[in-house]
Amino acid sequence: MTKSKKIKVAILFGGQSAEHEISLQSARNVAAAIDRQKYDAVLIGIDKKGRWYLNDESKFLLQTDNPKLIKLAPAGENLALVPGRQDAGLI
Repeated sequence: MTKSKKIKVAILFGGQSAEHEISLQSARNVAAAIDRQKYDAVLIGIDKKGRWYLNDESKFLLQTDNPKLIKLAPAGENLALVPGRQDAGLI
């Protein structure tokens, strides 16, 4: 499958929930398991203050070996979602 034929999917994770750390672990597992031949995955992390970030897969999480200490890496690019039928997108 060529790059232009891949389906773009967002892996949205984190947030202000008490389940924040579990969401980070789930995102890590999904990112590792997704079929890169079929899908172009975009990682979107939400910190505990509700700020959205576009993250690089190679460094989007810290302390992944400890489920209680896992956290979102601070290197993400600020992100906003633009709703709408024709011009929907990420900025």
